[in-house]
Amino acid sequence: MTQISIGVPVFNGAKSLDAVLECLRVQTFTDFEVIISDNGSTDGSKEIAAGFAARDSRFRLVEHAHNIGAKNNFLSLVEEANCDLFIWRADDDLCDPDFLAILKRHFDSNPELALAAPRVKFVHDDGSPNYEEDFQILSDKIRPLKIGDALMGASSSWIFGLWKRDALRHALEVTLPTYPYVWGWDPLTLLPPLLDERVETDANALLIKKSISTARYRWQVPAREMWEMRRAFSRTCFIAFRQRDWTLAERVIVGVYVFRFANLRVYRFWKTVRAQMREWLGLKRRQRRSVEG
Repeated sequence: MTQISIGVPVFNGAKSLDAVLECLRVQTFTDFEVIISDNGSTDGSKEIAAGFAARDSRFRLVEHAHNIGAKNNFLSLVEEANCDLFIWRADDDLCDPDFLAILKRHFDSNPELALAAPRVKFVHDDGSPNYEEDFQILSDKIRPLKIGDALMGASSSWIFGLWKRDALRHALEVTLPTYPYVWGWDPLTLLPPLLDERVETDANALLIKKSISTARYRWQVPAREMWEMRRAFSRTCFIAFRQRDWTLAERVIVGVYVFRFANLRVYRFWKTVRAQMREWLGLKRRQRRSVEG
């Protein structure tokens, strides 16, 4: 049986998709499948994906007749997958040839692991370096402080690490019912395995991401919705927190970190306050950029 499923959600990603699929094709770990889920693209993405599927039996294309939304396209790939290990790959992200091999070794040595996370390098559109996120979970501190450090240092891009698919499904079952939004669902999905100390990091596995993706849609979030998202995010964090057995001391210490995590990983409090004030004063807010994939 194939060991790793790689899910690639695509929407009008023709500019970068060929390079993304090629860097997967040449991985030194070869026992994988690549499922490309095209979300109603109109720019030739389907044709690029179909070309890889025709040349390499490890690749297959799933087509959506119309755009089902970025989040739904991501989530559909978890169920399309056939393997115990799963990884998402955005349609403009790249990695080193040993990426899968390095992360797979963590599961070989730790069967209880939920997620093996890479080092993340952000680059500009021209490929020049911007910055790196290289937090490593190596702390020898007491358990609640180690969990707290992981919550504060975790990169949202760890969502693109290598998952045990059952653990990912469980994390989604915990977080999706009370948090239906697109913005912020990725760090929220990381929360359950971080609380359970089931995440390992490896600086030798390098994921390369664009700092700012090409704008395909523009959107503006009203302050009211920002407040709703903050409340839903915090509520979901503490649902996950309360599901775990803690000593009183652990509950107090980890609870502080969860509170900070809830405030920092979605719209921050003062940013939301400023947005509310601008609306009250009738000032226009600069539009945010978003990718529908």
